[in-house]
Amino acid sequence: MKNKGNKLVWKLLTEDEKSSLLLSLSFHKSTWEAGELMNKAHYKYLEIQARANKFFKMYNEYFTATGNKRIPENCILNPNFRDFIIGTVFERKTHKDVVREMGNTAFVIASAKERFLREGLEYLSKGDELHQMLYDLILEFDRWNNYRILPISLQEPSAFKRRNKTRLMKHLKNLANLDEYHIRRFTKRFTAKKSEKNVVYIPVLSKSFDEGYEVIRIKNDPEIVDHISVHLRLYLFEEEVDAEKFGYMVNKYLNNQKKDCKIGQKFWPDYRQCIESASNYLQVNNIIPRRKHLEKAFRDMDHLNQKKKAKKEKIIGDPTKRAESNIFWSI
Repeated sequence: MKNKGNKLVWKLLTEDEKSSLLLSLSFHKSTWEAGELMNKAHYKYLEIQARANKFFKMYNEYFTATGNKRIPENCILNPNFRDFIIGTVFERKTHKDVVREMGNTAFVIASAKERFLREGLEYLSKGDELHQMLYDLILEFDRWNNYRILPISLQEPSAFKRRNKTRLMKHLKNLANLDEYHIRRFTKRFTAKKSEKNVVYIPVLSKSFDEGYEVIRIKNDPEIVDHISVHLRLYLFEEEVDAEKFGYMVNKYLNNQKKDCKIGQKFWPDYRQCIESASNYLQVNNIIPRRKHLEKAFRDMDHLNQKKKAKKEKIIGDPTKRAESNIFWSI
């Protein structure tokens, strides 16, 4: 650790993070042994260890590039944004403590705080390599930290799968709670003409539909896609059969009277897989294309489980009712 490390980096880690690194790297303790010594539940220790490894590497790479400077010399930031980032990311204080210490009444207002952070991040994302490194550092810190520092509208998915449940539930409720009036208005406004070939597909849930959901053809226009992705937070699919599968799966889950743990264990991996294949997944989840390959804390078992299921199940749901058979069975 001394050869790789940096005193500045070490100081930025919490005591739990330092302990996890020492127990695993210096004392060669297993995760179970280290968790017991730290009096942490195993899943909690695994998160601490993953976070410690990520932060040590992340900070070390950043300080190496910037010459141990927290903010690059040529980086001119709004004082509010600068103080907030230094306090949360580089001093590891809670966002509430930082805002209180800043003594800035404007930053206490959620809308003002979001505006300052959005403008600051946008400035960094368009700057040189060091600006973008700071931009990535802030977003990665927010993804991996024990608590979020950015508002929901600016957050990328958490590095820890279990922490994304709230985000996924919000998207699911948003899809399930579409107002009937807005569905009719939405359908009339965005449905593509039959002659239109450049289209994407959106599954819409409604009790007014015979099967509980309908797949609508949408003109693949940047403004329309942006509106649906950013304002409505609904998923679009390039292939009709994928939209059919998604609509059928979600409708079946939401209308299942018996939601036990086994049903949830089967549904959520499938749901995560489906939304990741959506054509606007990056937009809905605030991910810029340059950062689309986001590192996860643990090995993602969803893809492996999907392959195993594919061997056992010939049919996933019954989206063949409206999808052409030659399209469906060719996937």
